[in-house]
Amino acid sequence: MEKEELIYTVALNRTLRYNSRAARELIEIAGSAKKVFGLNTKELKELFCKRYSFFEALRNENNYREAEKEISWAQENDIKILCAFDKEGKYPAKLRECPDYPLILYVKGELIPENKKILSIVGTRRATPHGLINCRRIVEELADYCIDAIIVSGLAYGIDIEAHKAAIDNDIPTVAVLASGLDKIYPVSHTHTANRIIRKGALISEYPRGSESLKANFLQRNRIIAGISDATIVVESGENGGAMITASLAASYSREVFALPGRVGDEFSTGCNLLISRNIASIYISTLSLIESIGWNIGRNEFKRNREPLFKGESKEKEKILLALGSDQDLDIDQLSKATGISISRISSLLLELELEGMIKPLTRRRFKLFTNIL
Repeated sequence: MEKEELIYTVALNRTLRYNSRAARELIEIAGSAKKVFGLNTKELKELFCKRYSFFEALRNENNYREAEKEISWAQENDIKILCAFDKEGKYPAKLRECPDYPLILYVKGELIPENKKILSIVGTRRATPHGLINCRRIVEELADYCIDAIIVSGLAYGIDIEAHKAAIDNDIPTVAVLASGLDKIYPVSHTHTANRIIRKGALISEYPRGSESLKANFLQRNRIIAGISDATIVVESGENGGAMITASLAASYSREVFALPGRVGDEFSTGCNLLISRNIASIYISTLSLIESIGWNIGRNEFKRNREPLFKGESKEKEKILLALGSDQDLDIDQLSKATGISISRISSLLLELELEGMIKPLTRRRFKLFTNIL
């Protein structure tokens, strides 16, 4: 893209920063971003009708100068500006397939190769230990089965940040889609993780510098998370969580959607169960079945690395629990605590981990049983 057209495209994106669809439509009507700013007053009024705020913004003579500053700022901070209409650029092809794709993407870090397998992992900000453990397990197993994967999420609290951290820990590239400009990481407490992400991944935003983290921005950025991915998996979500919007968008883009089922009555399993019941999402059974459902054709014979032994160091406590259950087969938490010498508070956490690892199954909230033939 020629420099002048880039400047006008950035200017248009800044002017209509919360309405990328309108910006794209104007370029399509006028023929280029530069020609949009060349439209006379009568033409602009006809295009915008009663949307005078857009009309007045486009007549602002500072647009071009501010766009030049924006481009200089991006260059100084190693930020790439990808334009949807730049045929020679690196704009993600998957995202351009979506009807509401952004006009511009600001990218800091490594770009997304089109031949990579891209999975978005999303969920509630108030994740439970159950959700966090499952989130990390999915990423770890992707590292085992699928070395070319990229993990996409939104850098938010809970499931999002756990997905990013798990990807980093397992040497998987990860992409964070922000709801603010790249000059302001939100939440601030995740700045350190954001800096780690760009070493082998990227931060992405459609918003120019100085943009506020408005509530609408978080809803809009969900379409990018869904659009650049081959599939989306919802780990935990309430009935009205942002992850539900991401899942619905992904389904509307004809992407694969998965959800982890949960127990009826669990607050953050409600959304996942609804997605499954409404046929918006397939039920998540295992990471291997997810990979095969997407069509990545990775079998068990391509397992990439050996797992750590189940029992080591502090995990000896788990061995005590399994041995206790193996002898009596059916014990409650109090009985297990007495049999193993492990405190009630500690044993509750270990029982949850063992349940997620497929070693035990709950009979009631407080009683557990060993799966047959584990020991």
